[in-house]
Amino acid sequence: MSNHYGTVAVAKKSLSHFALGRLVSAVVGIATLLLRVRALGRSDYGFYIALLAAFEIAQLAASPGAYAIAFRYLPELRSAGQGRTLGRLVAGLSAYRILTLALCAALAASLAQPLATLVGAPQQAAAVRLFALVLVFEGMARFIDVQFESLMQQGLAQLSVLTRNVSKLIALVVASDFGSHEVELTHWLSLEAFTSGIGACVSCLLLVHHLRKRWREGDHESAHLPVWRFTRFAVPTYLSQVIYLCSGTEMVKLLVSKLIGITFTAAFGFAAALAGTIQRYLPSFLLIGWVRPLFITARQQGRPHEELVELAGTVIKLNLLVLAPIATLLCVSGAELVHLLSGGRMADSLAYLYFFLVLLAVQTVRALIALLGMTLEIGSGGLMATSISLGGLTIGVLAFPAYGIWALTFGLLLTELLWGCTMVFFLRQHGMRYRLPWVAIGKFMLSVLVPWMMMESLLQFQSGSAPMLALLALGFLAALLCLLLSALLRPFNEAERSLINRLLPLKIFVW
Repeated sequence: MSNHYGTVAVAKKSLSHFALGRLVSAVVGIATLLLRVRALGRSDYGFYIALLAAFEIAQLAASPGAYAIAFRYLPELRSAGQGRTLGRLVAGLSAYRILTLALCAALAASLAQPLATLVGAPQQAAAVRLFALVLVFEGMARFIDVQFESLMQQGLAQLSVLTRNVSKLIALVVASDFGSHEVELTHWLSLEAFTSGIGACVSCLLLVHHLRKRWREGDHESAHLPVWRFTRFAVPTYLSQVIYLCSGTEMVKLLVSKLIGITFTAAFGFAAALAGTIQRYLPSFLLIGWVRPLFITARQQGRPHEELVELAGTVIKLNLLVLAPIATLLCVSGAELVHLLSGGRMADSLAYLYFFLVLLAVQTVRALIALLGMTLEIGSGGLMATSISLGGLTIGVLAFPAYGIWALTFGLLLTELLWGCTMVFFLRQHGMRYRLPWVAIGKFMLSVLVPWMMMESLLQFQSGSAPMLALLALGFLAALLCLLLSALLRPFNEAERSLINRLLPLKIFVW
Protein backbone atom coordinates (compact mmCIF):
# COMPACT_ATOMS: atom_id res chain seq x y z
CA MET A 1 0.00 0.00 0.00
CA SER A 2 1.33 3.38 -0.94
CA ASN A 3 1.82 5.76 1.88
CA HIS A 4 0.99 8.64 -0.44
CA TYR A 5 -2.69 8.29 0.39
CA GLY A 6 -2.38 8.34 4.16
CA THR A 7 0.27 10.92 4.95
CA VAL A 8 0.04 13.80 7.40
CA ALA A 9 0.47 16.15 4.41
CA VAL A 10 -2.82 14.93 2.93
CA ALA A 11 -4.53 15.32 6.30
CA LYS A 12 -3.06 18.80 6.76
CA LYS A 13 -4.25 19.92 3.34
CA SER A 14 -7.69 18.47 4.01
CA LEU A 15 -7.84 20.22 7.39
CA SER A 16 -6.90 23.58 5.88
CA HIS A 17 -9.75 23.26 3.37
CA PHE A 18 -12.01 22.13 6.19
CA ALA A 19 -11.19 25.11 8.39
CA LEU A 20 -11.56 27.69 5.63
CA GLY A 21 -14.76 26.19 4.25
CA ARG A 22 -16.35 25.83 7.67
CA LEU A 23 -15.47 29.37 8.64
CA VAL A 24 -17.40 30.69 5.64
CA SER A 25 -20.15 28.10 6.14
CA ALA A 26 -20.56 29.20 9.74
CA VAL A 27 -21.26 32.77 8.68
CA VAL A 28 -23.63 31.69 5.91
CA GLY A 29 -25.42 29.11 8.07
CA ILE A 30 -25.98 31.45 11.02
CA ALA A 31 -27.17 34.23 8.71
CA THR A 32 -29.64 31.84 7.05
CA LEU A 33 -30.93 30.58 10.40
CA LEU A 34 -31.48 34.08 11.79
CA LEU A 35 -33.08 35.37 8.61
CA ARG A 36 -35.37 32.35 8.23
CA VAL A 37 -36.79 32.64 11.76
CA ARG A 38 -37.71 36.24 10.91
CA ALA A 39 -38.97 35.54 7.37
CA LEU A 40 -41.39 32.71 8.22
CA GLY A 41 -44.46 33.10 10.42
CA ARG A 42 -44.33 31.24 13.74
CA SER A 43 -46.74 28.48 12.61
CA ASP A 44 -44.99 28.15 9.22
CA TYR A 45 -41.63 27.98 11.00
CA GLY A 46 -42.94 25.28 13.31
CA PHE A 47 -44.17 23.21 10.35
CA TYR A 48 -40.86 23.77 8.55
CA ILE A 49 -39.04 22.40 11.60
CA ALA A 50 -41.27 19.31 11.43
CA LEU A 51 -40.48 18.94 7.71
CA LEU A 52 -36.73 19.15 8.40
CA ALA A 53 -37.07 16.47 11.09
CA ALA A 54 -38.95 14.21 8.67
CA PHE A 55 -36.30 14.91 6.02
CA GLU A 56 -33.46 13.76 8.28
CA ILE A 57 -35.24 10.47 8.90
CA ALA A 58 -36.44 9.90 5.33
CA GLN A 59 -33.17 10.75 3.55
CA LEU A 60 -31.29 8.19 5.64
CA ALA A 61 -33.99 5.51 5.53
CA ALA A 62 -34.37 5.94 1.75
CA SER A 63 -31.05 4.34 0.81
CA PRO A 64 -30.34 1.24 2.93
CA GLY A 65 -26.63 0.79 3.61
CA ALA A 66 -25.38 3.63 1.38
CA TYR A 67 -23.99 5.81 4.17
CA ALA A 68 -22.40 2.89 6.01
CA ILE A 69 -20.54 1.75 2.88
CA ALA A 70 -19.42 5.29 2.02
CA PHE A 71 -18.21 5.95 5.57
CA ARG A 72 -16.28 2.70 5.96
CA TYR A 73 -15.03 1.48 2.59
CA LEU A 74 -14.30 4.59 0.51
CA PRO A 75 -11.48 5.62 2.91
CA GLU A 76 -10.08 2.09 2.73
CA LEU A 77 -9.94 2.09 -1.08
CA ARG A 78 -8.56 5.63 -1.10
CA SER A 79 -5.73 4.74 1.27
CA ALA A 80 -4.92 1.66 -0.85
CA GLY A 81 -4.75 3.71 -4.07
CA GLN A 82 -7.45 1.62 -5.75
CA GLY A 83 -8.76 4.35 -8.06
CA ARG A 84 -10.77 2.22 -10.48
CA THR A 85 -12.39 0.06 -7.84
CA LEU A 86 -13.13 3.25 -5.95
CA GLY A 87 -14.68 4.87 -9.01
CA ARG A 88 -16.95 1.91 -9.68
CA LEU A 89 -18.09 1.82 -6.06
CA VAL A 90 -18.82 5.56 -5.98
CA ALA A 91 -20.73 5.40 -9.27
CA GLY A 92 -22.80 2.47 -8.05
CA LEU A 93 -23.55 4.07 -4.71
CA SER A 94 -24.52 7.38 -6.33
CA ALA A 95 -26.89 5.75 -8.83
CA TYR A 96 -28.45 3.67 -6.06
CA ARG A 97 -28.80 6.75 -3.88
CA ILE A 98 -30.61 8.92 -6.43
CA LEU A 99 -32.95 6.09 -7.45
CA THR A 100 -34.04 5.34 -3.90
CA LEU A 101 -34.40 9.03 -3.04
CA ALA A 102 -36.61 9.55 -6.09
CA LEU A 103 -38.84 6.63 -5.06
CA CYS A 104 -39.09 8.00 -1.51
CA ALA A 105 -39.94 11.49 -2.76
CA ALA A 106 -42.61 10.14 -5.12
CA LEU A 107 -44.19 8.26 -2.22
CA ALA A 108 -44.12 11.37 -0.01
CA ALA A 109 -45.69 13.52 -2.75
CA SER A 110 -48.48 11.01 -3.35
CA LEU A 111 -49.25 10.93 0.40
CA ALA A 112 -48.86 14.68 0.95
CA GLN A 113 -52.30 15.26 2.39
CA PRO A 114 -52.24 12.38 4.92
CA LEU A 115 -48.68 13.31 5.98
CA ALA A 116 -49.60 16.96 6.54
CA THR A 117 -52.62 15.88 8.58
CA LEU A 118 -50.49 13.48 10.62
CA VAL A 119 -48.10 16.27 11.58
CA GLY A 120 -51.00 18.47 12.59
CA ALA A 121 -51.22 20.93 9.67
CA PRO A 122 -53.67 19.55 7.05
CA GLN A 123 -53.60 22.85 5.13
CA GLN A 124 -49.89 22.36 4.31
CA ALA A 125 -50.17 19.51 1.75
CA ALA A 126 -48.69 21.72 -0.99
CA ALA A 127 -45.64 22.36 1.22
CA VAL A 128 -45.11 18.60 1.62
CA ARG A 129 -45.17 18.13 -2.17
CA LEU A 130 -42.57 20.84 -2.65
CA PHE A 131 -40.44 19.39 0.12
CA ALA A 132 -40.36 16.09 -1.78
CA LEU A 133 -38.22 17.86 -4.38
CA VAL A 134 -35.93 19.16 -1.64
CA LEU A 135 -35.61 15.57 -0.40
CA VAL A 136 -34.24 14.40 -3.76
CA PHE A 137 -31.85 17.27 -4.48
CA GLU A 138 -30.62 18.01 -0.96
CA GLY A 139 -30.39 14.30 -0.09
CA MET A 140 -28.24 13.59 -3.15
CA ALA A 141 -26.01 16.60 -2.57
CA ARG A 142 -25.44 15.65 1.07
CA PHE A 143 -24.48 12.11 0.07
CA ILE A 144 -21.91 13.45 -2.37
CA ASP A 145 -20.54 15.62 0.44
CA VAL A 146 -20.14 12.48 2.55
CA GLN A 147 -18.25 10.79 -0.29
CA PHE A 148 -15.93 13.79 -0.61
CA GLU A 149 -15.23 13.69 3.14
CA SER A 150 -14.52 9.95 3.00
CA LEU A 151 -12.06 10.62 0.17
CA MET A 152 -10.39 13.35 2.27
CA GLN A 153 -11.42 15.95 -0.31
CA GLN A 154 -12.57 18.60 2.15
CA GLY A 155 -11.98 21.35 -0.39
CA LEU A 156 -14.52 19.82 -2.76
CA ALA A 157 -16.89 19.05 0.11
CA GLN A 158 -16.83 22.66 1.30
CA LEU A 159 -17.25 24.01 -2.23
CA SER A 160 -20.28 21.75 -2.66
CA VAL A 161 -21.83 22.84 0.63
CA LEU A 162 -21.16 26.53 0.05
CA THR A 163 -22.72 26.45 -3.41
CA ARG A 164 -26.02 25.28 -1.94
CA ASN A 165 -25.98 27.34 1.23
CA VAL A 166 -24.91 30.63 -0.34
CA SER A 167 -27.55 30.30 -3.05
CA LYS A 168 -30.19 29.59 -0.36
CA LEU A 169 -29.14 32.63 1.62
CA ILE A 170 -29.27 34.88 -1.45
CA ALA A 171 -32.72 33.54 -2.33
CA LEU A 172 -33.95 34.12 1.23
CA VAL A 173 -32.53 37.66 1.32
CA VAL A 174 -34.25 38.57 -1.97
CA ALA A 175 -37.56 36.90 -1.10
CA SER A 176 -37.82 38.48 2.37
CA ASP A 177 -36.11 41.79 1.55
CA PHE A 178 -33.53 41.16 4.28
CA GLY A 179 -36.19 39.82 6.66
CA SER A 180 -38.37 42.92 6.51
CA HIS A 181 -41.49 40.96 5.57
CA GLU A 182 -42.75 37.40 5.91
CA VAL A 183 -42.45 34.79 3.17
CA GLU A 184 -45.05 32.11 2.48
CA LEU A 185 -43.77 28.64 3.31
CA THR A 186 -44.60 27.28 -0.16
CA HIS A 187 -42.69 30.18 -1.76
CA TRP A 188 -39.63 29.49 0.37
CA LEU A 189 -39.75 25.75 -0.33
CA SER A 190 -39.90 26.44 -4.08
CA LEU A 191 -36.74 28.51 -3.75
CA GLU A 192 -35.07 25.87 -1.57
CA ALA A 193 -35.85 23.12 -4.09
CA PHE A 194 -34.40 25.24 -6.91
CA THR A 195 -31.18 26.11 -5.05
CA SER A 196 -30.75 22.52 -3.82
CA GLY A 197 -31.10 21.32 -7.42
CA ILE A 198 -28.35 23.68 -8.55
CA GLY A 199 -26.16 22.55 -5.68
CA ALA A 200 -26.72 18.86 -6.47
CA CYS A 201 -25.70 19.40 -10.13
CA VAL A 202 -22.51 21.22 -9.09
CA SER A 203 -21.68 18.46 -6.60
CA CYS A 204 -22.12 15.75 -9.25
CA LEU A 205 -19.80 17.58 -11.66
CA LEU A 206 -17.14 17.99 -8.98
CA LEU A 207 -17.37 14.29 -8.10
CA VAL A 208 -17.02 13.16 -11.73
CA HIS A 209 -13.99 15.40 -12.21
CA HIS A 210 -12.29 14.01 -9.10
CA LEU A 211 -13.01 10.37 -9.99
CA ARG A 212 -11.46 10.79 -13.44
CA LYS A 213 -8.14 11.60 -11.77
CA ARG A 214 -8.48 8.62 -9.40
CA TRP A 215 -9.26 6.35 -12.35
CA ARG A 216 -5.98 7.19 -14.09
CA GLU A 217 -4.08 6.33 -10.88
CA GLY A 218 -5.51 2.82 -10.67
CA ASP A 219 -3.83 1.00 -13.57
CA HIS A 220 -2.41 -1.78 -11.36
CA GLU A 221 -4.99 -2.71 -8.76
CA SER A 222 -5.01 -5.70 -6.45
CA ALA A 223 -7.55 -4.88 -3.74
CA HIS A 224 -10.98 -6.43 -3.85
CA LEU A 225 -13.79 -5.88 -1.38
CA PRO A 226 -16.05 -8.92 -1.19
CA VAL A 227 -19.79 -8.33 -1.06
CA TRP A 228 -20.11 -10.21 2.23
CA ARG A 229 -18.04 -7.51 3.94
CA PHE A 230 -20.46 -4.86 2.73
CA THR A 231 -23.56 -6.69 3.84
CA ARG A 232 -22.18 -7.94 7.16
CA PHE A 233 -21.34 -4.40 8.22
CA ALA A 234 -23.75 -2.20 6.24
CA VAL A 235 -27.04 -3.97 7.01
CA PRO A 236 -26.90 -3.81 10.85
CA THR A 237 -25.28 -0.36 10.70
CA TYR A 238 -28.10 0.94 8.50
CA LEU A 239 -30.73 -0.50 10.81
CA SER A 240 -29.05 1.05 13.85
CA GLN A 241 -28.80 4.44 12.09
CA VAL A 242 -32.51 4.44 11.23
CA ILE A 243 -33.56 3.28 14.69
CA TYR A 244 -31.36 5.96 16.25
CA LEU A 245 -32.91 8.70 14.12
CA CYS A 246 -36.39 7.41 14.89
CA SER A 247 -35.63 7.64 18.61
CA GLY A 248 -33.61 10.86 18.53
CA THR A 249 -34.10 14.61 18.32
CA GLU A 250 -35.85 14.52 14.94
CA MET A 251 -38.51 12.14 16.21
CA VAL A 252 -39.03 14.28 19.31
CA LYS A 253 -39.64 17.30 17.05
CA LEU A 254 -42.34 15.35 15.24
CA LEU A 255 -43.85 14.17 18.54
CA VAL A 256 -43.89 17.74 19.87
CA SER A 257 -45.63 19.00 16.73
CA LYS A 258 -48.24 16.24 16.97
CA LEU A 259 -48.80 16.17 20.75
CA ILE A 260 -48.42 19.85 21.60
CA GLY A 261 -48.86 21.76 18.35
CA ILE A 262 -46.99 23.37 15.47
CA THR A 263 -46.77 26.79 17.16
CA PHE A 264 -45.14 25.32 20.27
CA THR A 265 -42.74 23.35 18.06
CA ALA A 266 -41.27 26.65 16.85
CA ALA A 267 -39.55 27.42 20.19
CA PHE A 268 -38.29 23.86 20.63
CA GLY A 269 -37.22 23.76 16.98
CA PHE A 270 -35.42 27.09 17.19
CA ALA A 271 -33.36 25.86 20.14
CA ALA A 272 -32.63 22.63 18.26
CA ALA A 273 -31.63 24.65 15.18
CA LEU A 274 -29.18 26.76 17.20
CA ALA A 275 -27.68 23.59 18.67
CA GLY A 276 -27.60 22.10 15.19
CA THR A 277 -25.68 25.13 13.96
CA ILE A 278 -23.05 24.51 16.61
CA GLN A 279 -23.01 20.87 15.60
CA ARG A 280 -22.94 21.50 11.88
CA TYR A 281 -20.66 24.48 11.44
CA LEU A 282 -18.20 24.47 14.29
CA PRO A 283 -15.33 21.99 14.91
CA SER A 284 -17.17 20.53 17.92
CA PHE A 285 -18.82 18.04 15.58
CA LEU A 286 -17.52 18.64 12.08
CA LEU A 287 -14.08 17.26 12.92
CA ILE A 288 -15.75 13.86 12.81
CA GLY A 289 -16.14 14.17 9.04
CA TRP A 290 -12.46 15.00 8.68
CA VAL A 291 -11.20 12.44 11.22
CA ARG A 292 -13.26 9.47 9.99
CA PRO A 293 -10.99 8.58 7.02
CA LEU A 294 -7.94 9.07 9.24
CA PHE A 295 -9.25 6.45 11.66
CA ILE A 296 -9.93 4.01 8.81
CA THR A 297 -6.46 4.60 7.36
CA ALA A 298 -4.83 4.11 10.77
CA ARG A 299 -6.74 0.85 11.19
CA GLN A 300 -5.57 -0.34 7.75
CA GLN A 301 -1.98 0.46 8.72
CA GLY A 302 -2.26 -1.78 11.79
CA ARG A 303 -2.14 0.91 14.47
CA PRO A 304 -2.82 -0.42 18.01
CA HIS A 305 -6.22 0.08 19.64
CA GLU A 306 -4.76 2.29 22.36
CA GLU A 307 -3.62 4.79 19.73
CA LEU A 308 -7.13 5.00 18.27
CA VAL A 309 -8.64 5.50 21.73
CA GLU A 310 -6.16 8.30 22.47
CA LEU A 311 -6.97 9.96 19.14
CA ALA A 312 -10.67 9.73 19.96
CA GLY A 313 -9.97 11.37 23.32
CA THR A 314 -8.12 14.19 21.58
CA VAL A 315 -11.12 14.88 19.33
CA ILE A 316 -13.45 14.89 22.34
CA LYS A 317 -11.21 17.47 24.03
CA LEU A 318 -11.27 19.63 20.89
CA ASN A 319 -15.05 19.43 20.87
CA LEU A 320 -15.22 20.47 24.52
CA LEU A 321 -12.77 23.30 23.88
CA VAL A 322 -15.39 24.79 21.54
CA LEU A 323 -18.41 23.92 23.66
CA ALA A 324 -16.99 25.30 26.93
CA PRO A 325 -16.94 29.02 25.97
CA ILE A 326 -20.35 28.66 24.28
CA ALA A 327 -21.75 27.18 27.49
CA THR A 328 -20.21 30.03 29.51
CA LEU A 329 -21.72 32.64 27.20
CA LEU A 330 -25.19 31.07 27.48
CA CYS A 331 -24.97 30.78 31.26
CA VAL A 332 -24.14 34.47 31.66
CA SER A 333 -26.28 36.10 28.94
CA GLY A 334 -28.39 33.37 27.34
CA ALA A 335 -31.70 35.24 27.58
CA GLU A 336 -30.29 38.33 25.90
CA LEU A 337 -28.59 36.28 23.19
CA VAL A 338 -31.77 34.34 22.33
CA HIS A 339 -33.75 37.59 22.21
CA LEU A 340 -31.20 39.08 19.84
CA LEU A 341 -30.92 36.03 17.58
CA SER A 342 -34.67 35.42 17.24
CA GLY A 343 -35.69 39.05 17.01
CA GLY A 344 -37.65 38.67 20.25
CA ARG A 345 -39.85 35.90 18.81
CA MET A 346 -38.46 32.85 20.64
CA ALA A 347 -37.73 33.95 24.20
CA ASP A 348 -39.31 30.71 25.47
CA SER A 349 -36.62 28.62 23.74
CA LEU A 350 -33.80 29.37 26.23
CA ALA A 351 -34.50 26.45 28.57
CA TYR A 352 -34.49 24.06 25.62
CA LEU A 353 -31.22 25.55 24.41
CA TYR A 354 -29.59 24.73 27.77
CA PHE A 355 -30.80 21.16 27.39
CA PHE A 356 -29.54 20.83 23.83
CA LEU A 357 -26.10 22.06 24.86
CA VAL A 358 -25.87 19.24 27.42
CA LEU A 359 -27.20 16.79 24.84
CA LEU A 360 -24.64 17.98 22.32
CA ALA A 361 -21.80 17.30 24.76
CA VAL A 362 -23.09 13.75 25.27
CA GLN A 363 -23.56 13.27 21.51
CA THR A 364 -19.95 14.33 21.02
CA VAL A 365 -18.84 11.29 23.00
CA ARG A 366 -21.36 9.10 21.18
CA ALA A 367 -20.01 10.20 17.79
CA LEU A 368 -16.47 9.15 18.72
CA ILE A 369 -17.61 5.81 20.15
CA ALA A 370 -19.59 5.21 16.95
CA LEU A 371 -16.51 6.09 14.90
CA LEU A 372 -14.44 3.54 16.80
CA GLY A 373 -17.14 0.94 16.24
CA MET A 374 -17.19 1.73 12.52
CA THR A 375 -13.39 1.51 12.35
CA LEU A 376 -13.53 -2.00 13.88
CA GLU A 377 -16.50 -2.90 11.61
CA ILE A 378 -18.77 -3.63 14.58
CA GLY A 379 -22.13 -3.74 12.83
CA SER A 380 -24.25 -6.11 14.91
CA GLY A 381 -23.02 -4.55 18.17
CA GLY A 382 -24.16 -1.11 17.03
CA LEU A 383 -27.57 -2.50 16.17
CA MET A 384 -27.85 -4.14 19.58
CA ALA A 385 -26.80 -0.91 21.33
CA THR A 386 -29.37 1.09 19.37
CA SER A 387 -32.12 -1.41 20.14
CA ILE A 388 -31.35 -1.22 23.86
CA SER A 389 -31.25 2.58 23.75
CA LEU A 390 -34.85 2.66 22.50
CA GLY A 391 -35.80 2.21 26.13
CA GLY A 392 -34.78 5.83 26.80
CA LEU A 393 -37.31 7.47 24.48
CA THR A 394 -39.92 4.89 25.42
CA ILE A 395 -39.63 6.01 29.05
CA GLY A 396 -39.93 9.61 27.89
CA VAL A 397 -43.11 8.93 25.91
CA LEU A 398 -44.68 7.04 28.82
CA ALA A 399 -43.87 9.90 31.19
CA PHE A 400 -45.17 12.57 28.78
CA PRO A 401 -48.72 12.81 30.24
CA ALA A 402 -47.25 13.65 33.66
CA TYR A 403 -44.18 15.75 32.78
CA GLY A 404 -44.85 17.05 29.27
CA ILE A 405 -42.07 17.94 26.88
CA TRP A 406 -39.36 17.58 29.54
CA ALA A 407 -40.15 13.88 29.76
CA LEU A 408 -39.28 13.61 26.04
CA THR A 409 -36.04 15.55 26.49
CA PHE A 410 -35.01 13.34 29.41
CA GLY A 411 -35.80 10.34 27.23
CA LEU A 412 -33.46 11.71 24.56
CA LEU A 413 -30.61 12.05 27.04
CA LEU A 414 -31.23 8.58 28.46
CA THR A 415 -31.21 7.14 24.95
CA GLU A 416 -27.73 8.54 24.32
CA LEU A 417 -26.37 7.26 27.63
CA LEU A 418 -27.79 3.75 27.14
CA TRP A 419 -26.32 3.57 23.66
CA GLY A 420 -22.89 4.73 24.76
CA CYS A 421 -22.64 2.30 27.70
CA THR A 422 -23.75 -0.64 25.56
CA MET A 423 -21.39 0.19 22.70
CA VAL A 424 -18.43 0.50 25.07
CA PHE A 425 -19.16 -3.09 26.12
CA PHE A 426 -18.98 -4.27 22.49
CA LEU A 427 -15.75 -2.34 21.92
CA ARG A 428 -14.25 -4.26 24.83
CA GLN A 429 -15.52 -7.50 23.31
CA HIS A 430 -13.41 -6.64 20.24
CA GLY A 431 -10.31 -5.94 22.32
CA MET A 432 -10.59 -2.16 22.63
CA ARG A 433 -10.70 -0.73 26.17
CA TYR A 434 -12.39 2.61 25.69
CA ARG A 435 -12.08 5.31 28.34
CA LEU A 436 -13.09 8.93 28.59
CA PRO A 437 -10.53 11.69 29.35
CA TRP A 438 -12.11 12.42 32.73
CA VAL A 439 -9.35 14.72 33.99
CA ALA A 440 -9.62 16.92 30.91
CA ILE A 441 -13.43 16.94 31.16
CA GLY A 442 -13.13 18.14 34.78
CA LYS A 443 -10.79 20.95 33.71
CA PHE A 444 -13.24 22.12 31.05
CA MET A 445 -16.09 22.08 33.58
CA LEU A 446 -13.98 24.18 35.93
CA SER A 447 -13.18 26.62 33.14
CA VAL A 448 -16.94 27.13 32.65
CA LEU A 449 -17.93 27.38 36.32
CA VAL A 450 -15.31 29.91 37.47
CA PRO A 451 -16.05 32.67 34.89
CA TRP A 452 -19.80 32.09 35.28
CA MET A 453 -19.62 32.50 39.06
CA MET A 454 -17.41 35.57 38.67
CA MET A 455 -19.93 37.28 36.39
CA GLU A 456 -22.85 36.28 38.61
CA SER A 457 -21.07 37.80 41.60
CA LEU A 458 -20.42 40.97 39.61
CA LEU A 459 -24.09 41.24 38.66
CA GLN A 460 -25.13 40.91 42.30
CA PHE A 461 -23.62 44.34 42.97
CA GLN A 462 -25.58 45.93 40.13
CA SER A 463 -28.42 48.18 41.25
CA GLY A 464 -31.34 47.50 38.93
CA SER A 465 -31.23 45.54 35.71
CA ALA A 466 -28.26 45.94 33.39
CA PRO A 467 -28.88 46.89 29.73
CA MET A 468 -28.92 44.08 27.18
CA LEU A 469 -25.69 45.14 25.45
CA ALA A 470 -23.88 45.21 28.80
CA LEU A 471 -25.08 41.69 29.63
CA LEU A 472 -24.02 40.44 26.20
CA ALA A 473 -20.61 42.03 26.70
CA LEU A 474 -20.27 40.28 30.06
CA GLY A 475 -21.19 37.00 28.42
CA PHE A 476 -18.51 37.33 25.75
CA LEU A 477 -15.99 38.41 28.40
CA ALA A 478 -16.85 35.30 30.42
CA ALA A 479 -16.35 33.14 27.30
CA LEU A 480 -12.91 34.71 26.78
CA LEU A 481 -12.02 34.07 30.43
CA CYS A 482 -13.12 30.46 29.94
CA LEU A 483 -10.64 30.04 27.09
CA LEU A 484 -7.85 31.71 29.08
CA LEU A 485 -8.49 29.58 32.16
CA SER A 486 -8.58 26.38 30.12
CA ALA A 487 -5.23 27.43 28.59
CA LEU A 488 -3.82 27.66 32.12
CA LEU A 489 -5.32 24.29 33.11
CA ARG A 490 -3.92 22.65 29.93
CA PRO A 491 -6.38 19.79 29.34
CA PHE A 492 -4.32 18.56 26.35
CA ASN A 493 -1.06 16.73 26.96
CA GLU A 494 2.20 17.59 25.22
CA ALA A 495 1.86 14.92 22.52
CA GLU A 496 -1.64 16.15 21.64
CA ARG A 497 -0.53 19.77 21.43
CA SER A 498 2.37 18.75 19.21
CA LEU A 499 0.09 16.76 16.90
CA ILE A 500 -2.44 19.58 16.57
CA ASN A 501 0.28 22.19 15.95
CA ARG A 502 1.74 20.01 13.20
CA LEU A 503 -1.60 20.21 11.40
CA LEU A 504 -1.98 23.97 11.89
CA PRO A 505 -0.21 26.54 9.68
CA LEU A 506 1.10 28.26 12.83
CA LYS A 507 1.98 26.71 16.19
CA ILE A 508 -0.67 28.62 18.15
CA PHE A 509 -2.40 25.80 20.02
CA VAL A 510 -1.60 26.33 23.70
CA TRP A 511 -4.30 24.40 25.52
